[in-house]
Amino acid sequence: MPLQTNTFRIFVSSTFSDLKEERNALQERVFPRLRELCAQHGGRFQAIDLRWGVSEEASLDQQTMNICLGEITRCQQVTPRPNFILLLGDRYGWMPPPPQIPAHEFDAILERVGDAEGRELLREWYKRDDNAVPPAYCLKPRRGELAIYEHWETVEKKLHGILEKAAGENKIPPDEFIKYTA
Repeated sequence: MPLQTNTFRIFVSSTFSDLKEERNALQERVFPRLRELCAQHGGRFQAIDLRWGVSEEASLDQQTMNICLGEITRCQQVTPRPNFILLLGDRYGWMPPPPQIPAHEFDAILERVGDAEGRELLREWYKRDDNAVPPAYCLKPRRGELAIYEHWETVEKKLHGILEKAAGENKIPPDEFIKYTA
């Protein structure tokens, strides 16, 4: 349940490159007016636009999605609705592999992967974390030449394909399966 507050925190979500002008227009024209309106009524307006908020290190550590979801949760906790703006365009956007997968789910997925190369790729990129409750497999950070997204993109697409296919064969419930497709 949101806390009672005079702060209105709005998370802005879209693909970055094809909606750059629209995001800039919000920052330059719309959000200043909303800040003024809120101030006139004793409130505060905060736009959360992570184009500038996710460090390269966090990106390489595969934490971008966790950071975004954390900010969305904070907006929902602090702010009455609306607290999220979604801009849709021609591109679907970036789909990272899940940053973590519950251990029981990962093990079941691994059993469904038919080829040794696919199983090895999953084992190479996901490391079991027994300190997590419940235990989970976490996506490893990108290092070396894979720090360059163009090099990582090929591996990322392979991981997506393997995970989506195997998770689908396991008939994972829709609310859990979405992390493999969206």
